[in-house]
Amino acid sequence: MMEMQKTRSIFRSDVFIECILLALISALVYLIFAQKFGYFNDDWYLMYAAGAKGAGVFWDIFSIDRPLRALVMIPAYTLFGANPLYYNLSAFLFRLAGGVSFLWVFRTLWPENRRTTLWMSLLFLLYPGFLSQPNAIDYLCHMAGLAAGMLSIGLTLQAVQSNIWTRKVWFYPASILLGWFYLGQIEWYIGLEFLRFACVFLLAFRLNETIWGRAARFFQHSLPAFLIPGVFLAWRLFYFESERGATDVDLQLDDLRAEPFTFLLNYLSNLLNDFVDVLVHAWWLPLRRLSAGFNIQQWLPGFGIALLALLLLWIFSRGSEKLEETELSSRSVWRREAVWIGLGAIIVGLLPVILAGRSVDFKNFSRYTLIASVGAALLWPLALSYISNSQLRNVFFGFLLVSASLTHYANGFVKARETEATRNFWWQVSWRIPQIYPGTTLVTHYAVAAEEDYFTWGPANLLYHPASDHEKYVQPALYAVVLNEDTVANVLARKPQDYSNRRSIRTYPNYRNILILTQPTPASCVQVIDLHQVELSSFEDSRVADIAPYSEAEQISLNEPFHVPPAIPFDFEPPKEWCYFYEKASYARQLGNWDEALRLGEEAISKGYFAKDQIEWMPFLQAYATSDNVARLEEIASFMISDLPALQQACHTLTAMPLAPATAKEIDQLFCIE
Repeated sequence: MMEMQKTRSIFRSDVFIECILLALISALVYLIFAQKFGYFNDDWYLMYAAGAKGAGVFWDIFSIDRPLRALVMIPAYTLFGANPLYYNLSAFLFRLAGGVSFLWVFRTLWPENRRTTLWMSLLFLLYPGFLSQPNAIDYLCHMAGLAAGMLSIGLTLQAVQSNIWTRKVWFYPASILLGWFYLGQIEWYIGLEFLRFACVFLLAFRLNETIWGRAARFFQHSLPAFLIPGVFLAWRLFYFESERGATDVDLQLDDLRAEPFTFLLNYLSNLLNDFVDVLVHAWWLPLRRLSAGFNIQQWLPGFGIALLALLLLWIFSRGSEKLEETELSSRSVWRREAVWIGLGAIIVGLLPVILAGRSVDFKNFSRYTLIASVGAALLWPLALSYISNSQLRNVFFGFLLVSASLTHYANGFVKARETEATRNFWWQVSWRIPQIYPGTTLVTHYAVAAEEDYFTWGPANLLYHPASDHEKYVQPALYAVVLNEDTVANVLARKPQDYSNRRSIRTYPNYRNILILTQPTPASCVQVIDLHQVELSSFEDSRVADIAPYSEAEQISLNEPFHVPPAIPFDFEPPKEWCYFYEKASYARQLGNWDEALRLGEEAISKGYFAKDQIEWMPFLQAYATSDNVARLEEIASFMISDLPALQQACHTLTAMPLAPATAKEIDQLFCIE
């Protein structure tokens, strides 16, 4: 008895150390940029709506497709407010809890294979195919659901193994409630149920009974767990009516009913492609895409993190020699078990995704790898277990760990840079525009592609109109449309006001009432397009050029105090360099205050600031022309000679101004080059 207690104590101590190892390595990988992440994608409308109407608005937002997500977001917003850092820390803790629960599940199945199950847990926790971890506000529900799902499976296995009925009475209900909770977060997580029943099947069929006895045990142990997918599917299919096409089951089955053979062929083709993506491509494709344009200085911290992760694993392995797998005759048995669980986890994890008409895409839809990553995390350590040389086996696992670490480092770096670009854009807007009239429809073009209208109206309203424009529901004061071919066609056709109701948030974009804010290149400043004096950078997007004559700068309210962007989510004011002077000079020009524009130009030049996008000299050129400062005109012309389209626009604008004859003659010689 004393020996058993001692062994159990050692085991628990080792498990605790393993959990510490998982926490340290994952913190290194995921948290290095956490403080630099802002809002991404859906975060904008979620945080705007909550700020305008309070945390209770999440009931309305998620009622159309996933109402139980409000159970995560309401407490989160109540605790954290709008601060993205706390959501990132919470998402990380949920991710870690999912990894620890994963270790618990597979250590229950294969307690002798401690090194391999630890490796599996590390790969699951750091899986490089899932790249939405920085998008922590919107994906907090995903992480909470994943943790709850893994914990639910672990509780089911404890209930199956326990011979004490009082424990079963606690374990089964807890696992069922957690099961309903995680499926309520994301319905396509239902592929995780394969893992639950596969594990129960293994435990039942290991018993020393007849085949029928084992089948009876499996049915007995599984019966309470069937309530999880059974009740959820009954509610989802027969009671709940989704208002969103992507989550409407009947809508997704229309193609199957219409052309079943074609549908099945496409389904199988997509399944095969996604299977390869999850198992193989995830370890190098995202890294290759994300690392484009990186230099060696940018990579150095990433390599440092990867090496530190390897060092932690090596120290742990050296201090825990007893974690080496024991050479048991059953080794081939666990391998067979791991093969079919791993393959099944990938296939079943992808089935609901493909049935919904989605597919794995490491750029936009990496979230669809999350459940299937269970299988990838099992199969790679399993494959490495066939390498008899332990050092070679460790080297290959090290490559996988380094690949995952570098992928998440590159992903975090890109997301932090995206946050900085977004914040700089709106800070420049705040320097240029004191206020925008309600009802204005914005069109933006900048470094972060605005794939949805709320990527623009979200930050714009947080800056200028944080309160809802309607007392009863969420209605932003400023609207937006996405810069695409449809928008160009609608603007050119002078399409009138439109209406959109996205998750109870109502907007009324008007293609006859647009204001274009554009940043042609990352080195450019934000440029407000004015139909009365259209100025276009040589690097401008052709779609902006097409609709530039319709951009109404009159939508800017000039005589109101300037708004200071709130620190959350816009952080602190960036350095006042060239773009600050350009924005202020553009504002002064719109007011007709040439003296102020002239002063700003002199201050900028005296501080050594110069335009990187030559069209940005225009407000200063006009100010210098009105003051007959020919020396400055000559100096600026020497810069602009390298950009003939900008030079031609300067010629057109300046020669149209009422100027002194001598100044007009100099302008003609400097800027009007045939």
